[in-house]
Amino acid sequence: MGQTTIVLMILTVISKIFGFVRESVMASYIGAGELKSIYTTAITIPTFIMGISTTGIVSGYIPIYNKVNSEKGEAAANDFTNNLLNILMVFGSIAFVFSFIFARPISKLFSPGLAGDSLALATSFTRIICLSIFPFLYSSVIRGFLNIKDNFTDPIFTPIIEDIILIISIALTAKIENSYILIIGALLANIIQFIRFPFVSKKLGFTYYRRVNFKDSYVKYLMVLIIPIIISSAADQLSIIVDNSVASAFFGESSVSKIFYAKTMLGFIMGVVTMSVTSVAFPLIAKLAQEDKIEDMKKEVGSAVVIAMILVIPATLGMMVLSTPIIKIAFERNAFTSVDTTIVANLMSVYAPYIIFTTIINILSIAFYSVRESRLPVVIVLGQQVLNLILNFIFIKLLGLNGLALATSASTAVGSICMLIAFYKRFGKLKESKNILAIIKILLSSVVMIFTANLIYNILLSNNSFGISLLVSVLLAIIVYLVCIWFAKIDIVDGIKENLNYRLKGEK
Repeated sequence: MGQTTIVLMILTVISKIFGFVRESVMASYIGAGELKSIYTTAITIPTFIMGISTTGIVSGYIPIYNKVNSEKGEAAANDFTNNLLNILMVFGSIAFVFSFIFARPISKLFSPGLAGDSLALATSFTRIICLSIFPFLYSSVIRGFLNIKDNFTDPIFTPIIEDIILIISIALTAKIENSYILIIGALLANIIQFIRFPFVSKKLGFTYYRRVNFKDSYVKYLMVLIIPIIISSAADQLSIIVDNSVASAFFGESSVSKIFYAKTMLGFIMGVVTMSVTSVAFPLIAKLAQEDKIEDMKKEVGSAVVIAMILVIPATLGMMVLSTPIIKIAFERNAFTSVDTTIVANLMSVYAPYIIFTTIINILSIAFYSVRESRLPVVIVLGQQVLNLILNFIFIKLLGLNGLALATSASTAVGSICMLIAFYKRFGKLKESKNILAIIKILLSSVVMIFTANLIYNILLSNNSFGISLLVSVLLAIIVYLVCIWFAKIDIVDGIKENLNYRLKGEK
């Protein structure tokens, strides 16, 4: 799993670079003002659908596909896939009609600060972008199918296509001064990014045909399984909506875009590490669970957690310490001011720990989904979101906008602790001492890394530009971290070292 994950991470980094360029162009041409907030509000519904469908449907689809394939063969599994796709299109049509009719109150709900022309524009944007519901639902199933067939690369490249189209539409929006180009470009990007999926899935043995059977026993089983997962995913997505709504109501409409930019940078870590690890681990863990090899499954879960922490912890701490220069070099130009940089950098620093805790939750959750037990994770996530809402109103009185970020980080920390306890009670200990020791070593290595980065950055800044200072300090800090990890005697790292030595000897 380790090598596949590393390859996937490299591909994801390439994908995320395009995402970084997209947001940099967005910040330059559009800034962090009203249009950006309206756009963010409009894409909330399709983003919400994408979030819950990708997590919920894929999490339920993979173990059920394995079950059908094991019991009735591949033809029956493909028949199940077609039925699921068509049923989702029916539900997607209902969601689209609802969103189209109630676009205005939905926009007002998500951003209470909208009024007048701004609300009218947000309503129009919402109606246009809601067509994205259909490609998102389609992709959630085919993405799971491709992962089962060990094709992880095609799903990774979809954001690159999306970002290229969005970058063009952002530039045209600024040049022609027509805001509708932005949302139409976003719609086209959401559709065209999945253009390869039909061809790739067909090559791997899947042929689409029309079939709708709501009474299919496997579909019913899937629905029972994914309803708690979807509720859990929806609760997670709702926390984002709640943050945006509270920010809009208490701190003005422009605060929504500032939260968006902070989370975008942290999303880089989530996309590169968390999603890569879970995408590779889930099919293998689900297969082991189907074969009732629980001890082997626990071993893979433990490996996934350690692999993720090796990358998530240093990246998170690095973003916290160097938040200001990172945001400055990423976004501060033209419409994005130095004041915006300060606000977004502070938000990013406070939001950052959320990434570590949510990664733990996501990886441990797939163990429950693999054994087709989804109720306990949803209870934990729902409790986490209730706590987040309560903490929102407590912390914003003390810390203002940063209070929203602290509430998210604190509630997610509690959620991760609850998930660990639930995992131990259900599956038993996960080689507890070995994994804890590995994470402590990772944490200590990360502390050395960020101390190095901060020291070098401040030394270089007196005689160099902040860009050069940031680049050199980050590169040297990464080298220091890699050296620390290399000699830390962590099983996963030692396995990679042995593999490298074997290959080098083989070449000789």
